[in-house]
Amino acid sequence: MRLLTSSICKQGGREYNQDYLDLTVAEDGACLVVCDGLGSYYGSEVASRICATQIIESYTQVKQLDRERAVKPEYCQSYIQSAHNRVVDEKERNPKIRSSCTTVACVATDYNNTVISHIGDTRVYFFKNNKLHFQTKDHSLSQISVEMGKIPLRDIRSDKDQNKLTRVLGSDYYIPPDCDIYNSPLMPGDSFILCTDGFWEYVYEEEMEEDLAVSATPEEALARMEQRLLARVTKFNDNYSAIVAMIKEDK
Repeated sequence: MRLLTSSICKQGGREYNQDYLDLTVAEDGACLVVCDGLGSYYGSEVASRICATQIIESYTQVKQLDRERAVKPEYCQSYIQSAHNRVVDEKERNPKIRSSCTTVACVATDYNNTVISHIGDTRVYFFKNNKLHFQTKDHSLSQISVEMGKIPLRDIRSDKDQNKLTRVLGSDYYIPPDCDIYNSPLMPGDSFILCTDGFWEYVYEEEMEEDLAVSATPEEALARMEQRLLARVTKFNDNYSAIVAMIKEDK
């Protein structure tokens, strides 16, 4: 069994790219991270870069000592706490970016146990046999409207409060990530998509299922999804980033 990945991190129609992603994949485990610096805050590209790289660094250090410990929920929480601390430290050193902050979505797995963690509206989708099994819930006012029954989940994409977040990393008030735990082995046919709102806003969940089902590789699936996105975006579309990861049989 192998985990195959493909990723994109594009500027879109914005002046610069505040998204950042990082990942490490090995035979005994993987950690995937996607971050989206908040575009209205100067220096958020620094926050997203520090967050993603720090999580991978923390995961790698723990995994070198104990592979099973590296995917325990409390350690996955600690990776994100460490990233938050690093962002805050950088903001204290550089007052120009004192308002910067970021979202984060992370998958850590040893292929027997998997932890999905996130803050903000960068999402993780988990598919089994190319069917959506789980998706994270955004930390946004629009998600609250969904929970209250005011709008359907699909309408988050066009809701006026979609970009009003209730939880971010690097702010003065740190709230730990939501963690979802899967204590069962990953199987061929399982897939993950980690993506920023600049991606999922234009690619619908049923389309992700379709593209995964007809694609032999994550590169092919991601290319199909990006084509859907590019056919729909406006001139000044947001940065967009995604990681597609597929569990495949060993050959």
